[in-house]
Amino acid sequence: MVRIVLIILLSTYSFAGLQYLSKSLEPQTVFESVSGSWNASDDSTTNVNLGFTFPFNGSTYSNVWINSNGMLSFSSSNRAYSNKSLPYTYEAQSIYPYWDDLNPRDGGSITYGSIGTGSNQHFVISWNAVPHYYSGGNYSFQIVLYENGDIRFRYDSSSSVSGSSATIGVQENTSNYDQHSYNSTGTFDASKDILYTLPSAKMSLVKSSCVIADLINGTSNAKRIPGSTIRFAVEVKNEGAIAADNIIVTDTLASDFDATSIENLQIQDGVCDCLGVASASNNGANGTANGVNPVKLDFGTVAGGSVAAPTVKCGYFEVKVL
Repeated sequence: MVRIVLIILLSTYSFAGLQYLSKSLEPQTVFESVSGSWNASDDSTTNVNLGFTFPFNGSTYSNVWINSNGMLSFSSSNRAYSNKSLPYTYEAQSIYPYWDDLNPRDGGSITYGSIGTGSNQHFVISWNAVPHYYSGGNYSFQIVLYENGDIRFRYDSSSSVSGSSATIGVQENTSNYDQHSYNSTGTFDASKDILYTLPSAKMSLVKSSCVIADLINGTSNAKRIPGSTIRFAVEVKNEGAIAADNIIVTDTLASDFDATSIENLQIQDGVCDCLGVASASNNGANGTANGVNPVKLDFGTVAGGSVAAPTVKCGYFEVKVL
């Protein structure tokens, strides 16, 4: 849970084809040591327990399959060695720190283990000087799965990792994925970490208004004239996988409104229906009361959702035009 205070504005987000995660390139961080050892053979898989529930693509997982060829899967023990471009239809929920035809049978090691406790817990899988099946070499890289849903790829730039014959990226599903690099040295930089971040919330906000009554026409085809009543509708949307807590929206009314007439502050689930909603008063405990400017609408907790199925709430208040 996080505390978020929104100011009235329209926000949009873009996440490079991913529904939940956002990618960034970060300064190279130091490899972490883990003691769990897997006696992997060529084109082999193993299923390991993470020690925590890991959120991915709107679901949570406590186990993951490790493919010795540098990929992870949450669905099956895929032994594929010939890397493909994303989306990879045979593994809908999958992660690719460095998918290539690697052969731990001929050298190196693959180690794994959980580090830290509580919210600092993370699971590390490390390929240590594992040779390529055909060309040999010395491939060293590491993937970190964080308890909060973040994913980090680390690379030993002094090893043979160059991206020349590898698929690197994350696939939430076959429609939402990020192919960072595919068989290319030009789109891969081993001197940088690749960090996929799961935001606690992907919030956006839209404000609209409608005239619900005036002194001449009443509620029938009301016009925005002095003395008319305006209803403002403030819609908040969470497209992130994690709930956002203590959502408060602040709006300062202009001088052409009678701030003393502010009333009927209310919060409703679902999209805004400015003319259709009935007047009511049920603002959250941390919101403002009638006649207070700036207006504060307390939405409380906005549950996690997704781009395809966001969680939406609407806040309303009414005020008269001077």
